Amino acid sequence: MKAYPFITKVNHIGVATKNYQETAAFYESVGYHEVVGGYDPNQNVYGYFYEAAGMPTIELLAPYDEKSPINKILEKNGVTPYHLCYEINCSIEDAIKEMKGDRFMVIAKPAHSDNLKGRVCFLFHKDVGIVELLEYEKV
Repeated sequence: MKAYPFITKVNHIGVATKNYQETAAFYESVGYHEVVGGYDPNQNVYGYFYEAAGMPTIELLAPYDEKSPINKILEKNGVTPYHLCYEINCSIEDAIKEMKGDRFMVIAKPAHSDNLKGRVCFLFHKDVGIVELLEYEKV
């Protein structure tokens, strides 16, 4: 697999959950607090971000309805961390093109994320799992 110099850092760990309040109770018990969240119509999920000093940011994702993409993950694995989100310093289209060369498959096309203030997309690789790319919007 080639190097990806456009990936600059991990933004967050995504955790699939059926009930974000119940899962959040654990994270709050170890010092996390909610910083932003709500319904994301582009992904058809509830997404809530939690932060704690010295800890990675956690995104709790819960289904909005029976068509939410998170349902498949929950059916297969139950509540689980399931993706890492990486910040990138190039266009999301350029990053996708590079990663497709290493057999990453796009599983969710680029879309705006209100919570992250940028565009995101999800890719899958059989030896890596699911990764999310985050391209911050230019201001």
